[in-house]
Amino acid sequence: MVASGAALGVGRRPWPRVTWQRSYTAALLAVTLLALDVVFSGGTFSGIQALGITNDALPLALAAAGETFVVLTNGIDLSVGGVITLANVLAAALAQHGLGNEGVVAAVALGGFAGLVNGLVISYARIAPLIATLATGSIFVGLALVVLPLPGGAVAGWLPGATTGSLGAVPVSAVWLGLMLVGGWALLRRSQFGVNVQALGGSEPASWSAGIKVVRVRTAAYVASGVCAALAGVVLNGLTQSGDPTIGAPYLLDTIAAVVIGGTSLAGGVGTIVGSVLGAVVLSLVSAVLLVSGLSTNLQYVISGGIVIGVLLVQMQLWRLRGATGARPRRAARGGGGGKL
Repeated sequence: MVASGAALGVGRRPWPRVTWQRSYTAALLAVTLLALDVVFSGGTFSGIQALGITNDALPLALAAAGETFVVLTNGIDLSVGGVITLANVLAAALAQHGLGNEGVVAAVALGGFAGLVNGLVISYARIAPLIATLATGSIFVGLALVVLPLPGGAVAGWLPGATTGSLGAVPVSAVWLGLMLVGGWALLRRSQFGVNVQALGGSEPASWSAGIKVVRVRTAAYVASGVCAALAGVVLNGLTQSGDPTIGAPYLLDTIAAVVIGGTSLAGGVGTIVGSVLGAVVLSLVSAVLLVSGLSTNLQYVISGGIVIGVLLVQMQLWRLRGATGARPRRAARGGGGGKL
């Protein structure tokens, strides 16, 4: 019987407490920015404000959640913006011809296929993830321009309500974010796939030795990233009620920023989807605070970049302090069917 990566303590599989500590920074930033938003709003926080923040955060959180799987394997996916764009225009173009539901399904399936292409190119052609996904991202943007050269199209009739609506006083987008927090936690902490993804990022040679299907796990991570990016494109289709061949461009760097702010290590093996979702909320709150404070929203990128650098410096210092105290991560006790996905 093949032992699992978790059972053998493959790589740098972190002590759960240490992993979650890395997402505390994102949670603290979110609370701080929310407090500033309330202060600049005159001590009030309306349902409209909550709706705007969560609607803004949802597509970015989806993209960041998918990116987290890839980063945990010690990879990177720079095709996220292209996949978002292609899924967005495909759904809009098909909806314009009365195929709204089919457009949503086709967009998500296309995202999975795009991720499959990325995973196979990286695994078998041995092209660096940075270069491979940058190239495929350019291809996806070009295809999007062929499908829909100019903004337009339509949307499935149920999609706006599923993205911009409310359940009583609670925005639907907030409900989706909550489900992502729970689902992301369960997938990484309670599934064999999550265990193997983190083990692969901790040490690829050790993962091979432990019997983990490395190519399969890596490819599955890129497929997950593609599906999540496509879902983000579909959500944007519902939020804007149209398609736009340039809509994914800002998400290329924002997605990485959300992952970093959420505490996921760019070296792989350590991180949480919960942190990445919180990182997306932080970036959305930056825009909200700038808006209510009267400052130019053009400062968003300056502030976001500063936050990313600050978070990285804090994480580096924390790991140095941890190393100085001589603390050691514990090996996970769970066993299972190592890498048989």
